[in-house]
Amino acid sequence: MGHIHELYDFTASAFIVNDQRVLLIHHKKIGKWLQPGGHIELDEDPLQALYREIKEETGLTKDALSIIETTQHKRSRGKKGNNKILPLPFDINVHPFNDTHKHIDLCYLLTASHDTVVNEEDKAHDIGWFTLTEIKRLTARGLAFPDTLELATFALKYA
Repeated sequence: MGHIHELYDFTASAFIVNDQRVLLIHHKKIGKWLQPGGHIELDEDPLQALYREIKEETGLTKDALSIIETTQHKRSRGKKGNNKILPLPFDINVHPFNDTHKHIDLCYLLTASHDTVVNEEDKAHDIGWFTLTEIKRLTARGLAFPDTLELATFALKYA
């Protein structure tokens, strides 16, 4: 599904780490390498959207992934009464998608138990695992955003 709201949409994305590499996709519309993710649909919470988008864009399933929370304030997970407690993202940002529309992105840090990935629903031009040095080169050539480099650097150090 595309944009739900005219001015802002919530999105969920992930920096996925395996063997000191970060998984990036080459986004079809944006034309740059960035982390997998996408819109949070009206019938989803951020975690449901995150796992759905990762599966669609990379083929990785929830069973192959582990979320890492970077905050010192951690709550036990599961249900508390009627509340579903969600893991905390390691980054939240607002960025322009185009001149008239912005995304509020909840960005998570995950590790993958293996590095087998596929572009399941043909969501990206390409997909691959990148070292920090390779992401620096992509950024220098204008093929990745500076924010992608900054967040990938944090993800690799923290994971």
